Amino acid sequence: MSDTTPEQARAALESLLQERLAGGPAADWLSEQDPARSLDDLRPELGSVARALGRKGLIASFAARAGASVASVWGAVPVGSWSVADAARVLLVARAAELEDDAFAALFRAYDAADTEGRVACLRALNFTRPGDPERGLELVRDAGRTYLPELLGGAWSGNPFSAQHLSDHDYRKAVLKAFFCDVPVEGFLRLEERADAELAKSLCEYVDERLAAGRTVPRAIWPLAALHPRPGLVARLIGMLEHPDREERLVAVKALGKARDPRATSFLSERREREDDAEVRAALDAALNTLES
Repeated sequence: MSDTTPEQARAALESLLQERLAGGPAADWLSEQDPARSLDDLRPELGSVARALGRKGLIASFAARAGASVASVWGAVPVGSWSVADAARVLLVARAAELEDDAFAALFRAYDAADTEGRVACLRALNFTRPGDPERGLELVRDAGRTYLPELLGGAWSGNPFSAQHLSDHDYRKAVLKAFFCDVPVEGFLRLEERADAELAKSLCEYVDERLAAGRTVPRAIWPLAALHPRPGLVARLIGMLEHPDREERLVAVKALGKARDPRATSFLSERREREDDAEVRAALDAALNTLES
């Protein structure tokens, strides 16, 4: 848990919103929302947030979106992909849940009655309300994780410090595997490399074998993650991928070999470096070699 209070987290989010709305009817609408409204009273209003505020990005600059975040109770929340409507829903839901005796229980009730956008807001709002029993908060995360809706899976697992901190190792592994299965980008998982372990690597390699046996492509993001705890045969497979005609496949293989830190790969990376004509792949080769030689 961070040193940021729920009040500070909500104030920071509201400040970003007001700055982006920059006055006008949308900013007025947000300012007119009664902070003392209960979740029950607020529920009908959530459906009109996008109509009132629009769906433009919360962060105006495309260049700034990758690193944009808001400090929250459980850590920094990435907001670069959020719209102003997304942020407003989180702010309103978190503010209303805070009025209840048990904020996490209130969020679950709101989640249960909400549409998809409202449910995503409740999942994100776990980071903007006072901490309660983590198990109550995890009820939302687990329920979303049982669905196959990318929006809910992303809200539960992607850019969510609460779930990154509180999911058990078993549930975290299941979330990563299901994200690959459902085409939810795992790059949004917080603490991914820190929480990746040998058991996850084993499951990922089994998943790769299943896809290849079925004649299906393998998500590229699997390789660097599995390489953190390389299974027998993985390094050899990655070395073979250095000769792939697709530069994206070569690039991910190089990055994965850097993660694996297996000295057997050094000579193969050096030899490929002499023949590689793609600038980005060459830069990745240099980085991987530096890692292996350090």
